[in-house]
Amino acid sequence: MESLLNEGLASVDISGVFYNPYMKLSRDISVEVIRRIDDELEILDGFSASGIRGIRYSLESENVKRVDFLDFNQSAIDKIRKNININGIDGNIFKIRFEDFQDFNNYNFIEIDPFGSPSKYIPIVISRMRRDVFYLSVTATDTAVLCGKHWQACIRNYIARPIRDRTCHETGLRILIAYIAKIAFIYDYNITPLMSFYYRHQMKTIIKLNRDVKAIHNNLKNLDYIYKNRDLSKGVGFGDQIAGPLWISKYYSDRFSDIQIPLVKSIIDELDIPYHYDLHEMAEHYKIPEIPKIDKLVKILGGSRTHFNPKGIKTNRPVSDILEYMRSL
Repeated sequence: MESLLNEGLASVDISGVFYNPYMKLSRDISVEVIRRIDDELEILDGFSASGIRGIRYSLESENVKRVDFLDFNQSAIDKIRKNININGIDGNIFKIRFEDFQDFNNYNFIEIDPFGSPSKYIPIVISRMRRDVFYLSVTATDTAVLCGKHWQACIRNYIARPIRDRTCHETGLRILIAYIAKIAFIYDYNITPLMSFYYRHQMKTIIKLNRDVKAIHNNLKNLDYIYKNRDLSKGVGFGDQIAGPLWISKYYSDRFSDIQIPLVKSIIDELDIPYHYDLHEMAEHYKIPEIPKIDKLVKILGGSRTHFNPKGIKTNRPVSDILEYMRSL
């Protein structure tokens, strides 16, 4: 039975193929970022499923010259063919495993959105690319790995150690970006994160890569480690727990500050430090009976809220200051 769904400017038949409605926000943000990229884009939509992401890119972004689609599942291939016809767009459709595809160099924007970890696909693209400038759009849904529940898998897949605590979604996203950076640096590509976020069991980053060895050398300082103390007493920078290497610089660009999506506005407003504190965790540990109004605490501490955690704050102030105001407000 045909089941047409409208999303953005696209109308697609999603019957019989994977469609995640919670990914709509991710697609909304990706479309807005793509619209603001100065380059004319030739896009490969890897792991296309219904094709909705690539179709929206084609319909909603004037700087997109073409979109081609890739999937290995025959049902998905049939559905993509139907959906691009429904939406009146052109595009090649490749029935092939992502890792067997040889023509990444025909594109300057590669979408990597597999089920689970994207880690094994990132080196495949970067190692086969010959362009001086291109873009990667990467989604990771293996958040249990990046958040430390399966820490051995994180070390194996991302060559990084996670921390399993209530701030793990930020460290996990920064581990993902750092992994892309490490692979890119090997092949003489510098990276510039354009937009990255965590939302409902997914971590997403859109990154610009360009060949520039001098810029890589300047960027090496942005690969580092986070240290945390188990009793939270000394804050970030000290302690017996370690996460990384991770990306400690900005994971977004201010050039996208005009995107009118609440999640993006929250990201742009975040204090530019590579960690945050979970107030609920601190209240539990120090037996503080009630958490004060977060916005009031943020104003006093000169920090910000964070999209990673509704109970989280970013601040450069020491833990002793946070605890003092939590107890007094």
